[in-house]
Amino acid sequence: MLKELADGVYIEDSFEGGNVGLILTGRGAILVDTPMLPPQARQWQATLERMGAEKVYGIVNTDYHPEHFLGNHFFMPTRVFGHELALKPLSKYKNLLEQLANLYREKDPLLAEELAQVAIHPPEIYVEDRLTLYLGRKVEVLYLEGHTPASLGVYLPKERILFAGDNITNNEHPSMYQANSEAWLRTLKRIEEMDVDIIVPGVGKPCSKDVISPLYDYIAEMRRRVNEMFEAGASRRECVEKVGMLDWFPIPEGQSSLVKRRRRENVERVYTEIRLAHRKR
Repeated sequence: MLKELADGVYIEDSFEGGNVGLILTGRGAILVDTPMLPPQARQWQATLERMGAEKVYGIVNTDYHPEHFLGNHFFMPTRVFGHELALKPLSKYKNLLEQLANLYREKDPLLAEELAQVAIHPPEIYVEDRLTLYLGRKVEVLYLEGHTPASLGVYLPKERILFAGDNITNNEHPSMYQANSEAWLRTLKRIEEMDVDIIVPGVGKPCSKDVISPLYDYIAEMRRRVNEMFEAGASRRECVEKVGMLDWFPIPEGQSSLVKRRRRENVERVYTEIRLAHRKR
């Protein structure tokens, strides 16, 4: 469902994979992420035309995961903003596309075939720390390492809106399988200090800064527990079994298996980070 956050600033939250954003400017539309599935990307194209956004100035992908990136194919040619560290994982997308297509092959063969033919459009404009665009509306693209090494956010200072991608979750377990959890904590502190009223997470409803504290505490507490167990000689498996924290956020109906897998991946990732940190000492 399309929702207006401010004059000329919208999110669409009904697509599989997460939120996509639209920022209207005097030079054309800025898209924040693009729909993962081709039929939904075409639906988004139609919405843009209906909103008078026939020209796309550029796309900002908040990270390199397919739910943020695959739809770029349908909005070319345009500028793509990203971080240089997205290039290596994107170079492996051929295999990922085949895997994704296989997930849909049985229930929707036509969709699977279309997914397999999607062309990958990596970033051509790299954002190392901050890029400010003056397009009749001030738009800042920020490097926000945490959820991935290449995560970005889009900040509208006048409107006090931040598209934070998957660095922000709204009362749910974050996905940390490619995270730098220590950098993520720094990013959350940075967002907390920003002049922001509305935060758009990667998935879920727009929210306020109130969601930051429980997310910060979740990551910090997981790091504390894993580090304590690691120093006591616990293995990765033992940490997964004993760290707990499954009840930190509510589990949506029908998503128990997903949340359990995500929590396991989170513990495994933090364990790897802690182990590498100890080796460097």
